[in-house]
Amino acid sequence: MAKRRMSEKKRRMYRRRRIAAALLAVLFLLVCAGLVWGVGAGIRALRGGNGAQGTSTSVQQSSKTKSKDKDKQKKDQKKDSGKKRSSGAPDCGKEDLALELAAPDPSTGVGGSIDFTATIRHKGTGSCLVDGSDGGRVLIITSGQETIWRSDACPVGARTLLMATGDKDVQTITWNADSSQDSCLPDDQLPRVNAGSYQAKLVLKANPRVASQPVPVMVQ
Repeated sequence: MAKRRMSEKKRRMYRRRRIAAALLAVLFLLVCAGLVWGVGAGIRALRGGNGAQGTSTSVQQSSKTKSKDKDKQKKDQKKDSGKKRSSGAPDCGKEDLALELAAPDPSTGVGGSIDFTATIRHKGTGSCLVDGSDGGRVLIITSGQETIWRSDACPVGARTLLMATGDKDVQTITWNADSSQDSCLPDDQLPRVNAGSYQAKLVLKANPRVASQPVPVMVQ
């Protein structure tokens, strides 16, 4: 039996249908791919947002913790201010110390000098800190009510001493029979005092109520 031959018109129609079906299939695949990509991007965005929020929360909590720590440190520093230093010992009070002053040779000529022995003695029960420099325990020379000379007239570096019960610090301080009048000048530029009687005393600068007995001296 002979096959029926398809007309050229029908063949063109079938080709158009196949092409259209192929285009529809490709379009469907593209739409599906777009949907999958959109869902994935949304999930990634949500995850990224949660991570940023978590990081922000963590930073805020860390900042709050640091702020609380700083406030606590400031309160502790204010509470201990003037009482303790790095050693943990407090500053010596008037009940902890006694100052003693002596002049083995209490007289000199005009333009001469007098050597004083300055002693800091610890009489308390606990360890404490004191400045044992000439600017911390100050030698003061007076004439009547007038201050003639001070060992702290010029700036002096601190000499911090950690003292316990029974400890003592002994130093020599020299007065060149001159007058500082609270001015800081080299010793050879200070005016010499006139002949007369003077009085010397050792005073704790941090607490003037801690003082030695007065020692009379003479410039002849």
